[in-house]
Amino acid sequence: MFLTWNEINGKVIEVGENNRGKYTSYLKDNAIKVPDGVEYVWFRTKVRKQTYSYEYSFDGVSFTEIPVQLDAAVLSDDYVLQSYGGFFTGAFVGLAAVDYAGYGTQAEFYQFEYQELGDALAADGSYSWEAGETRDK
Repeated sequence: MFLTWNEINGKVIEVGENNRGKYTSYLKDNAIKVPDGVEYVWFRTKVRKQTYSYEYSFDGVSFTEIPVQLDAAVLSDDYVLQSYGGFFTGAFVGLAAVDYAGYGTQAEFYQFEYQELGDALAADGSYSWEAGETRDK
């Protein structure tokens, strides 16, 4: 998930994936327009065992899920081993800024938080650990 610019809507949120050298742009002309005057955009990634998805917010409080479910196996070291013979251990999450256009424009990140969630979805929308699962802190 990333911010970019397109000719239709200006500043937009897009979801892209590079899988074995094949790039896929998921939203294309339906990329999410960042409203004029919005200074900050918040992103979240939710990994749910086999899949992961992204959410965004323009106020840092109310998040909207992007309706694209991605295969979490692509993030695993087993997948990389099958594709390339190794090089990588585990799955990672992080932030990056890339200025492909060469304008020298900066991106500023003000917060990065990792929160491990359980796998059981409660009626209130929160997650908890399934019975029998434990996590040491």
